[in-house]
Amino acid sequence: MIIGISGSFSSGKDTLAKHLNEVYGFMGVNTGDIVREIAQVERGSIERPVLQEVADELRHKYGGGVLVERALDRYHNSIRNYPGCSIVGLRSLGEAKAIKEQGGTLVFVDAPIEIRYERMIARARDDEKVITLEEFRQREEAELSSGSSDADFNLLEIEKLADVKLVNDTTAEAFLRQADSVLFS
Repeated sequence: MIIGISGSFSSGKDTLAKHLNEVYGFMGVNTGDIVREIAQVERGSIERPVLQEVADELRHKYGGGVLVERALDRYHNSIRNYPGCSIVGLRSLGEAKAIKEQGGTLVFVDAPIEIRYERMIARARDDEKVITLEEFRQREEAELSSGSSDADFNLLEIEKLADVKLVNDTTAEAFLRQADSVLFS
């Protein structure tokens, strides 16, 4: 079973992936980790602008679904057997299409922006803890869609393609129960 996870900033994507990995024994692959590995080797940096540039170059050079293809290579070539794979961090339409082409389930996670902003502040990653709600909103809007090709960032179209849409506006436990109910019933 392949589950691709996309969604808005701080919506609970990583929480869902971790749950799938820990409770169901899935292999977890984060597309951002793949980009960070490549950026570190090629550019010696993993700052957000560098990561965005590297991801954009990869998608335009090798196709919009390249990061999902690399994630699935890791899954299929693993020496350990897993009952499934969670791939988190889908940002391009090509990545969403690659999940669906493999017979996978595409999940889109969202929550009201005020809740997501509070979660982002609480996790205190990098410079996130010092931005305002308005800056958070602007960053998100800038990354909703960068174009219409399969290689461009396009959360708006990914949401439309999603097989499952989850709203994470409650406790983590309730959110994960909702996900289990939809994905495994």
